[in-house]
Amino acid sequence: MEISTVLIYLKDLIATVLTLLMMISPAFGSTAEPYTAERPDELITGFAVVSDIHVETNNPESYNNLKNVLEGIKAGSDIDTVIYTGDNVMNGQLLENLFFYSAVRAVKPAENNFVVQGNHDYGNGEGDYEQLRQNYLYNNALYLGNTLSKDYYYRVVDGCYFICLASEDITSEDFMMSEAQYKWLEDVLKKAEEENAPVFVFAHFPLRYLDNDGTEYSRIDKTQLGSLLTEYGVELYVHGHIHNDIDGMDNFYESYGVECVNLCRVTETTDYEPGDGIVVEVYEDELRVRTRDFIKGEWIEELSFTHQITK
Repeated sequence: MEISTVLIYLKDLIATVLTLLMMISPAFGSTAEPYTAERPDELITGFAVVSDIHVETNNPESYNNLKNVLEGIKAGSDIDTVIYTGDNVMNGQLLENLFFYSAVRAVKPAENNFVVQGNHDYGNGEGDYEQLRQNYLYNNALYLGNTLSKDYYYRVVDGCYFICLASEDITSEDFMMSEAQYKWLEDVLKKAEEENAPVFVFAHFPLRYLDNDGTEYSRIDKTQLGSLLTEYGVELYVHGHIHNDIDGMDNFYESYGVECVNLCRVTETTDYEPGDGIVVEVYEDELRVRTRDFIKGEWIEELSFTHQITK
């Protein structure tokens, strides 16, 4: 048997054992506070978004907080999808990814779990991008049953388009988007427009972090991407990376004509308490974005807003 085959087998075995252990662990007995949509009978779909989990092998508190957040999300009876907008692990290491993906599979906070890569998932500026990208594709297929050919992709849930963008290079501060990804995005947006479908876009970096200095990416800039998203009526662009606490001022804003949500670090334990993310409720007439502390099981109503559906 070839060494590569043995390594794949061992990774599958370890993943299975970890998942089974966590599924029977008392720590996964959910005590989270149940919650529902504001208008459940009219709801088209509901989804939760969290960011910057930063699972780290020598920081068990980050892992415990992840478990609590996942259980808190799962307590929502109307949550069909969860999106993780990058920096899911700290250093892109194998063991960290095993912890993250096996926890998501064990708890299964929603039927659909869509993972975006952040700079820390790709080694935070160091490492082999292609190898880390392949690991990402492999983990999504193995743990989540989400078979991908690229690290940017889209899925349709309840008639809504969920588009996950990727930064296509080893970088710690720049959003690197290739012309191929831009053209792919334009084609997906056209398809959604033909179906008159609501569109939500998720990335790790803010729009303003798009870097157009590299040769491969030199023909795309922030305004161009923002104009594209605005042209096709994207409802929300959700990202993380910045780590500031949710306070309603820097977290809900407009950039290049696009309504944006900036998520905090959901497992932060230094500058602010962990647990905050958003729940989005999609109705025929409006979009309701509600901030929730998934660990405490509390809504933060003053940091919630609505806007009219454009489709």
